[in-house]
Amino acid sequence: MEAWLEIVIRQIILYSLPMLISLSAVAMFEARCLNKPLPYAFYSLNWRGAWLPWLASIALHRGIIFALPQPLGKGAIAAAVRLTAHVAWSVLGFFLYAWSLQHASVSGPPPLYHWWAKILMFFNLCMAFLHLLPMPGMLLGEWALPRLAKRWPLVAQGLQAWDDKKIVWVWLLIAASPLPDAILGAYGIFPVYAQMATWAYGLAH
Repeated sequence: MEAWLEIVIRQIILYSLPMLISLSAVAMFEARCLNKPLPYAFYSLNWRGAWLPWLASIALHRGIIFALPQPLGKGAIAAAVRLTAHVAWSVLGFFLYAWSLQHASVSGPPPLYHWWAKILMFFNLCMAFLHLLPMPGMLLGEWALPRLAKRWPLVAQGLQAWDDKKIVWVWLLIAASPLPDAILGAYGIFPVYAQMATWAYGLAH
């Protein structure tokens, strides 16, 4: 129990700042691209989707750790904007991580900014893959939903009733399960992250 709590506290400390910065910046980027004002400061963090999946994945020691920003817009275009923002933040984390390797101390553990840069790269990589995976289905859904509404309006209304607040619980179950690690991580995130870490080490040396 003590070992579990120690790991959880350490993970929360390491992931909290990169997560807060990433989700806040992604919401600002989305607001600018969609020409929609943010309702209030830290809007992206003020919902269950930002905290429940994040805490579940940390508490259960999952490899893939993610937190969903509260979206300003719905549909494939808004998701593509968030995807682009997460890719940009992952690339920024990559360069910050390479810079931290260049300034690593000769002895002793790495400084905290070294881990924050590494997690900024990894966390946003996880988020980018999570936005990329459902993108084909979203495009298909946006094409099919108007046609579905004409023939089977009750089915279309049932699909539209699944708003973001209900989908949060689906994401919570996904974060608590080993599926993201076994599928998305093993065949996408972990290989890309390992390659980025290798490139960062090459840039630093």
